[in-house]
Amino acid sequence: MFVDEKLKEWIERDKQIWQENKELLIKTKDLIKYLFTYEKDSYHTMLRDNFNEVLDNIEILAKILNFNTGIELIMFCGYLIHNGALSIDKEYQYRSGLVDINGFLNDKQLYYALKIFSGNACCRHIATFTKKVLDRFNIENNIAAVDTNEKDDNINEIKLFLHNFHKKGQSGTNHVINYIKDNDISYFVDITPVSPLIFGSYKQFACSIDGNDFKWPIYSYNCKEFDNQFVDYRNIPQITRAEASYLINTGNAAIIRCIDNNDLIEKFYFQNKEIYQNMNEAYCKIYEKEKSLRLI
Repeated sequence: MFVDEKLKEWIERDKQIWQENKELLIKTKDLIKYLFTYEKDSYHTMLRDNFNEVLDNIEILAKILNFNTGIELIMFCGYLIHNGALSIDKEYQYRSGLVDINGFLNDKQLYYALKIFSGNACCRHIATFTKKVLDRFNIENNIAAVDTNEKDDNINEIKLFLHNFHKKGQSGTNHVINYIKDNDISYFVDITPVSPLIFGSYKQFACSIDGNDFKWPIYSYNCKEFDNQFVDYRNIPQITRAEASYLINTGNAAIIRCIDNNDLIEKFYFQNKEIYQNMNEAYCKIYEKEKSLRLI
């Protein structure tokens, strides 16, 4: 009797193990299939196509407003983001701790940039979206990681030395900003806050030039998170007072031009609202799929 009960118990246990392994095998097959085919998936194709359509429309609007330089275009991006002209509900809110879908193999930045259209985004989404816009206008640019926490310059210099020596990951960095080289001027801009911050480079630090007392150590482009590119910011020349004045004045003028032409920006929003809707629906579908496969 005891043997029969034990045998039944083992059989039931083996059935359960087999069932669990079967479910795991099915999920593994689904995962492999997804990873091999997701870039050709209809939702991913829709995201790429719709994103390019929005970039086309941004380019048209920028040309109408006569924005050509890097400082004008990044201020334009900031205005569009913070005034909700790029989000589905015409509202923007900074949010940290957001989870992104997996990156496209041939465009690792795109999946960050897409988050802008949800109306909830953080610095990495803003910086990568802005990079996409600047790339469209053939403006030399990149993304730089900075550490806004550490206030001791000596410690920051040691951390920077070790980072530049090993050329990998930037442990301790907590923010990303945009680097631009335009009209022979190299500078950094942070459009994460409503009031943009403009920085010049000085001894591997980004130092604010617009009255804000900010000094952040500049780390190379994230070797792992973006596109495995190491950018050496150590030799970026310090900008002159005249160049600083040019950036501040041109940037402020661009913002004023956006405000004066808010009717065009409103029209732009309503022209693109359906595209934002399509992108957000596709993004959510991908997010749920990747969540079910435990990719995120």
